[in-house]
Amino acid sequence: MSFPFLLCPSLYTIFYLLYTVLSPYFDTERKKAYILSSISSCTMTILSIPFFLSYLTNGLKETFEAGQEGWMGQMGWFGAVFFGVYLFADLTVGYLKYPSQVGLLTGWIHHIVYIGLMFYVVQTQITPIFLMGAVMELPTFDLAISNLFPALRNDLRFLSSFFIFRILFHSIYLIDCARPSSRAFMGNSWVPTVMLGLALMMHLSWFKGGVTGYIKRQKKSSHKRTIMVDEDPIIEMVSTVDSTISSDVLPSSSSPYESPLVTPHTASPSQIPFFLSNLNIPAINLPTGIIDLRSLKENGSGFREAVRNSWDEQKEKFTMGRLVRRKLSEREEEGRVVVREVVEVDE
Repeated sequence: MSFPFLLCPSLYTIFYLLYTVLSPYFDTERKKAYILSSISSCTMTILSIPFFLSYLTNGLKETFEAGQEGWMGQMGWFGAVFFGVYLFADLTVGYLKYPSQVGLLTGWIHHIVYIGLMFYVVQTQITPIFLMGAVMELPTFDLAISNLFPALRNDLRFLSSFFIFRILFHSIYLIDCARPSSRAFMGNSWVPTVMLGLALMMHLSWFKGGVTGYIKRQKKSSHKRTIMVDEDPIIEMVSTVDSTISSDVLPSSSSPYESPLVTPHTASPSQIPFFLSNLNIPAINLPTGIIDLRSLKENGSGFREAVRNSWDEQKEKFTMGRLVRRKLSEREEEGRVVVREVVEVDE
């Protein structure tokens, strides 16, 4: 089949219209750059399924022969033309709409080389070779959807599919196409083997970068996790407010009033809101002369021991204060009930 010069403008117009309709729903250039990519990768993955399954069950030669005629021949021819038009549309639309996302290697060089390859594939009628390998567009579809809809992103899923299809399957497919018996029914052409080899080198580089980025993100994420210090309630509270406080770090100040453990001084009555002025909160005086922070630092006992000592000394006072407040509230409630009953009798 000759190259369909009349079909190409129609496909290009469809790509441009789809981008025009969908792009307003995405707010960044990065997301907009994946609109055409998601459409192309999804279409190519679907078109490759019959060729991929036939390759797994019947082998390279029978799939190649079956893809030369019938519906598989038409599908292979259309797939190569479709992909070539997409590459051209991604370059031209990207140059106008999202130029920051069209790189030199992965954009201009990659797309121009593959446009020439699609022209060669159609002219030499080896489209089944391309369609059998087009299943490698599945990780690209995952990447595109993850960028368009970040909630669907899963790095392990993407890296796993990338390794299975673009590293493992690609390597097996390359070796199969490079065999002399395989090149015999492809007109003894080295072009498929060379192109698959260059693509594999590029995929290995991308996979290495993806794994390195994933490891860095995991380390960064684990570094940000808040580590709870012991089970003591005061230590947990302080650690939640200030994640830099840990059990083995002492305050640099020698004054307990400058320690992160101590709350600011109580505000004057004029600074207290009216709805808090009637609360009966027992005063708690933390001892300031008992804990020698400098000696604790020298002995290595740490911030945890200082907090525990203060907490143990005040634990009984907290308990007694709680009991007193409970009894007072019970008495006030009893008084309110009596007053309510007296008022009802008088009425």
